[in-house]
Amino acid sequence: MASNDEVRYWRRWGIPAGIQAAILRRLRQWLGLRLYAIVVRPLRPDRDTSLPPGFTYRIFEAKDMEAMLPYVEDQSLGMSEAFLRTAFGKGDACDAILHDDKIVSYTWIAFTPTHDSDGVFVEFRKGDRYGYKALTRPEYRGQHLRQKPQSDDYCQRRGCTHVIGFVDVINRSSLRSTAARGNVRIGYAGYLKRGRVFLAFRSPAVRRRGFRFFIPDSAPPFSGGLIEKR
Repeated sequence: MASNDEVRYWRRWGIPAGIQAAILRRLRQWLGLRLYAIVVRPLRPDRDTSLPPGFTYRIFEAKDMEAMLPYVEDQSLGMSEAFLRTAFGKGDACDAILHDDKIVSYTWIAFTPTHDSDGVFVEFRKGDRYGYKALTRPEYRGQHLRQKPQSDDYCQRRGCTHVIGFVDVINRSSLRSTAARGNVRIGYAGYLKRGRVFLAFRSPAVRRRGFRFFIPDSAPPFSGGLIEKR
């Protein structure tokens, strides 16, 4: 019998999409199968990056560790000092929007292989940047704070040309909003993970792009805090 969430999904997206989503949910539950659309867009540092009045934008890097520590005392942000030290230690940056001197939205930006979940890592080519661990406080959602490419200039200065990411194929709302921000789907990738069995796959265009899911033979020295907290 379909759950309430499944019924709402069918009503919004139609019967074919509902059937596909139901099958994929059960394959994930039974086999640990995950399937994602891989999306890419070019950096757009010349675009308007203004924010509504009262909001400011800031990139936190390793050199800003001490400045960021007071913010993570707010447990609702879902970050810890250990996480910061691990993320900054591998060269990541925090792309943050502030209001009244409070972080109200953030995304972490990675330039090297990064943990996703359950010991599975994401790898991508040099020149792409990957976003992970994002949050916008509930009271600030719906204000379109993330519609403009605030971090593109910073990422270009670090040698990047494109943003790469992945979206669950059954998350049609996210696929739609991702496309609205200029992202283009280049193919699919995913994996099957059940116990000790791990089998990753990707479509040809994704393979050529250098994107993949993998489990390292041994946990990289930078993985600890990132594995503990996404």
